[in-house]
Amino acid sequence: MENNYLVSARKYRPAAFESVVGQAHVTETLEHEVLTGRLAQALLFTGPRGVGKTTCARILARRINEVHTGEGLDYSLNIFELDGASNNTVDDIRQLIDQVRFAPQMGKYKVYIIDEVHMLSQAAFNAFLKTLEEPPAHAIFILATTEKHKVLPTILSRCQIFDFKRIGISDIADHLQWVAGKEGLVAEQEALHAIAEKADGSLRDSLSIFDRIAAFAQGGPLTYDLVRRNLQLVDRALYVGLWNKIMAADRASVLTVIQDVLDEGFDLQRFLMGFAGYVRELLLAQHPATVALLDLPDSAKNALLDASQEVSAARSASALKRLVAADAGFRSASNARWHVEVALLDLILDEQADEKKKSSSSLAPSASVAEPEPRLSRPSSAEPATAPLSMVQEDLEPPTELMPEPQIAAMPEPEASPASVHEVLTEPESQSEPEPELVLTPFAVESAALSSLQVPIPSSLPAAEEVSVGGINAPHARIRRTAFSLKGLGGMDYSVADSPKPENRADSVSDHAAASIQSAVVERQLRPFSQTALETAWSESAGALDDLPVIKAIVQQVQPVLEDESVVRVSLENELQEDYLNSVRDRILPFLRQALNNDSITFFTQVQAGSVNARLVYTPDERFAFLLEKNPHLDDFREQFQLDIE
Repeated sequence: MENNYLVSARKYRPAAFESVVGQAHVTETLEHEVLTGRLAQALLFTGPRGVGKTTCARILARRINEVHTGEGLDYSLNIFELDGASNNTVDDIRQLIDQVRFAPQMGKYKVYIIDEVHMLSQAAFNAFLKTLEEPPAHAIFILATTEKHKVLPTILSRCQIFDFKRIGISDIADHLQWVAGKEGLVAEQEALHAIAEKADGSLRDSLSIFDRIAAFAQGGPLTYDLVRRNLQLVDRALYVGLWNKIMAADRASVLTVIQDVLDEGFDLQRFLMGFAGYVRELLLAQHPATVALLDLPDSAKNALLDASQEVSAARSASALKRLVAADAGFRSASNARWHVEVALLDLILDEQADEKKKSSSSLAPSASVAEPEPRLSRPSSAEPATAPLSMVQEDLEPPTELMPEPQIAAMPEPEASPASVHEVLTEPESQSEPEPELVLTPFAVESAALSSLQVPIPSSLPAAEEVSVGGINAPHARIRRTAFSLKGLGGMDYSVADSPKPENRADSVSDHAAASIQSAVVERQLRPFSQTALETAWSESAGALDDLPVIKAIVQQVQPVLEDESVVRVSLENELQEDYLNSVRDRILPFLRQALNNDSITFFTQVQAGSVNARLVYTPDERFAFLLEKNPHLDDFREQFQLDIE
């Protein structure tokens, strides 16, 4: 074992701005500021872990002195690096401020690097404010943190902030290829790409994974299969095969794939999101403008472009939406396997539904062919009456089976005048025996079907003319078509025309409903309550008197007594307290009624000193006098033993 072994993250740490990976927007800005002398007195580097914040701070600290003093010198005594997690107190910041006062021994600047600065306490931040804003001319502060939101805004406003971004997968893969060449290792491009994807934008994490895989390979080539088995990654070929099985509607094979995933020991949620990522890549590959968003090796990208030609963009988008929704409900699922199986089988159902929809739309008749609308017509007297009255009250639905088109008798529509319309809808008065007429407005037909009204229809109604609605005859009823008006909502008429007044059930129902509504409006809450509940509500009412501290103290001191079911007596020591309490009666009484659910509560006050509200004693003489009232022999006892009152 080599004693001087260094991990790749330390061994290949960049020593110049040109070697920093993926942070060109930061390194170029810092280099220009150093060369032009426009460097701020305090800088803040923020970003995710392992992206080069501390590395850039060290490079900048050395470059400042090299440019303004000269190269080839040792400037280690001018660079001070502190850990904010272990030096986070006011005393630590005070020692730092004392060191800042002294000029550097060599060079022009002293640079202080404070890593994990968000770990400083608030008191330490406040002690650091003045020095950070106006440090000596030779002092420069570089702060680094992964959680900028935890740094005080007063600190942020005094610093020049540089945001470090996540490093791209291709940049990390290229850097790993360079490191592999330095180590003399052979690595497949797909293997390095898998490591970079696993690192999630962190170059330090990718180098740590690289060291682990290299140790497992024992000097051999780093293949994709080797990386996949060590990092517990699902093979990309599994996603491709699963998508092909879904497109082929092979349900048995889809369930078999899930079983294979479980046998390999993979996490189902990671598998589900990995498959969702593959579907997203399919969606991106279907348009030339989004192909550039694919961060994949060339071999995988070419295979993806070929697969995207066999599926529509709408199909990919729908599948991606369902997979994301399945991932959102994964944690709440009681059985994770069933949840994933249903989510994947649902994609097959969606495919078949789309095909069925397309086939049904192709077989649908043209929209230009208008179907005849059913019309209300009066049948002739020769037609028998077969339909009951309940069929008129129900919603008429078209028949499910194909039936021949009904022959609609064409009715002559003469020039309608108010008189002629009335003649059509009413019976002539010349008939010898007028028949009772059941008048049903559109609201009456609907309201009669409601179970809440329960309006009975007389069974012994005389025969009346039939009305044909959509080819269905309805005897015993004549529908009078009236215009809809909001005026009729309040007093809607559910009446039978020319029927005897005692049988008019709808009016009685309407009157009963109006009476019940009126009684509900004036109903009062009369819930009984106990003495304990009264005392609790009374003490809570004092909380509403915070703006009147004197009256609040009086309310807290007295104790209410329940005299009757809803009559409360409040005893006070003097008339002044009584006046105070009566002044807030309008605030206490509504509170008690609401708290006790009783609208009949009233209370009265009376002045009764001593018996109910005992007077308070403060001085020793008052205490002795109070005890003497309880036991008159106490004074003899005091004189016998020559005791003082105090």
